[in-house]
Amino acid sequence: MQDNKKNRFKFNLYSFISTFAKSLIEIFISLYLFKEGFSIKDIVLFYVLENFFAIFLSYIYVKIGEKYNYSVVMIFGIVSFIILQILLNTVYLNISYLIVIALLFSLYRRGYWVSRRFYMTNIVSSRNSTDSYSVIVVFSELASILSGYAGAILLDKYDIRIVTIISSILLLVSIFPVTKIKTSKNKTKLELIKNLKKYDKRNYLAFSMFEINNIISFLFPVFIAIYINNSYTMAGNVNAISNIAIILFIFMYGKLIKKKNHFIISTYLFIIITLSKLFIFNYFILVIYFLEGLILKMQNQSLNKIYFENRKGMDTTHYNLIYQELECVARTIVAIPLLFMSNVRIMILFVTLIIFIELLIYKKMKLTSKLS
Repeated sequence: MQDNKKNRFKFNLYSFISTFAKSLIEIFISLYLFKEGFSIKDIVLFYVLENFFAIFLSYIYVKIGEKYNYSVVMIFGIVSFIILQILLNTVYLNISYLIVIALLFSLYRRGYWVSRRFYMTNIVSSRNSTDSYSVIVVFSELASILSGYAGAILLDKYDIRIVTIISSILLLVSIFPVTKIKTSKNKTKLELIKNLKKYDKRNYLAFSMFEINNIISFLFPVFIAIYINNSYTMAGNVNAISNIAIILFIFMYGKLIKKKNHFIISTYLFIIITLSKLFIFNYFILVIYFLEGLILKMQNQSLNKIYFENRKGMDTTHYNLIYQELECVARTIVAIPLLFMSNVRIMILFVTLIIFIELLIYKKMKLTSKLS
């Protein structure tokens, strides 16, 4: 028990530093590309490529993690992000440049999340995930609020070179706490197809449904720039107000879902709040984002209760790999049709419709499935 507390402390320290460092630029990546001259279609292509590459990189990274160590995977990811930020200092408006930065972004995100979820799955209890996961999320969200403001100020008033230097140094520092986390030394032989059959397909659908929310999050900074205010500060305000709501809400909701999960109702609310954002302008959108922060974390905590507590004896390695693959495949498939759309509102409406259709299927499966 004492070792697990120490592991959680180390992970929370890593989570805070790494989230602050990466969020200085990551939450603005779509807006940065847009302001540098890439079209909306180019930005969507960047997103599609990043997630398509990630389908293969997820497997490769888990393979490396099992053979060597997940800290090695993390280092690959962080180094990729540092190289990406260096390349962003000089933008070339061509397809080759877009492919290279999409590959680097994918190398970074998969390296970061494969290793992060591996460590997190090891330290969060499968019987009661709520309290320890809530603390982890608070550390991440607090870091995201601070870095959102800092990144916006630096990008609006100074230069991306400053952001690159600060982010790179902090990312390298963040590695040290997590490398000290003690995990099982047992190595797992990867059998993806065999293990896919072990888990409740209804929960696979829940993972997919939540992860395609990311497409909307990726597009909204561009939406804000086009329709409301073309500045990093506005995007930073939106990020901060949403995360403040998350921190205020998270512990209260954490207590509520110990007895009953609310994934379905939270997904309905997410759909409603997303649609409302499309037709509200000026600074009143900050109120909507505050409400979305509450709803999104309600959905996130509900989903993670499913993730952590319904493992059904599946080993950590395959559990992590399957989640990563589902995430990448779902995002890629849903994002591809956006390449044939030119209006950001239409794109967001389309993604929202897909979430709604999946939710209806999920509800039907919930009624007929005998699995928990």
